[in-house]
Amino acid sequence: MYVKTHGNYGPGEQRSREYDWAGNPRVAQGTGNTQAHAFGYGEDRLVNGAQKAVMPERALEAFPKTVIVKKTVEDARAVMSDMLGTVKNLGQGQPDRNPGHTYGSVSNVDGIWNAGKCITGEPEHKELLPDKDLGISVRPNCSNTVRHADHVNKTFGCPSIRTDIPYKNRKSMADYQNYGDEPEAIDLLAPATFTECGISEYDFQVPRDRDQVKALFEKIGYTYKVGKFNCIFNRAVEMCNSQDGMVSVRAFMMAVNALHNVE
Repeated sequence: MYVKTHGNYGPGEQRSREYDWAGNPRVAQGTGNTQAHAFGYGEDRLVNGAQKAVMPERALEAFPKTVIVKKTVEDARAVMSDMLGTVKNLGQGQPDRNPGHTYGSVSNVDGIWNAGKCITGEPEHKELLPDKDLGISVRPNCSNTVRHADHVNKTFGCPSIRTDIPYKNRKSMADYQNYGDEPEAIDLLAPATFTECGISEYDFQVPRDRDQVKALFEKIGYTYKVGKFNCIFNRAVEMCNSQDGMVSVRAFMMAVNALHNVE
């Protein structure tokens, strides 16, 4: 219905206008099939078209035809045309020159500024020295003058990464304070294996008691008997030198690698 009322033909579908093809001499001379007939001038498929466009003088499967011309024609072209990589022949002969000969005047003349000097200039030694206020304060009444000889290398001011502020268990999203627990640049270049799962290296270093460690490893398929688990846990306590009997997951993994095959 849409074809009849709106002319809604599909993509590539031939549109039927109900013409009388019987009196068309082009169709009569052709295939006679109105579905396969195409109007316009048709061209044969050209093989190696790009090659013929680049080398029009070369026939297919043949070498270019050699054309012999007069020497005077070549001499005239050598004088009138510009040869690639050579100087133009002015008809005055070419004297013998060494292979490293350079034509034209030298651009790098002493005393004339070039592009490099325009960028760097000609600074003196004192201009290349560090600024006098680099790393120190030269503002009046604000100089960092130490009172004791032990404070010569002391760093004044508040650091941007504060390690003296107690860490909050529930940190607000609006808290921009750096407590010294943020990842370093190496974590962005080479992230940890479980970063995509939301597990950081801090989770492997948190001290945990015996029951927590046992429950975590049972969930990932490492189930041990009571005696072997206690042996591995005690080995982890020795390896991390724990004073309160709590070990981290990383220490327990190291103990597992050492005693996993021991019965």
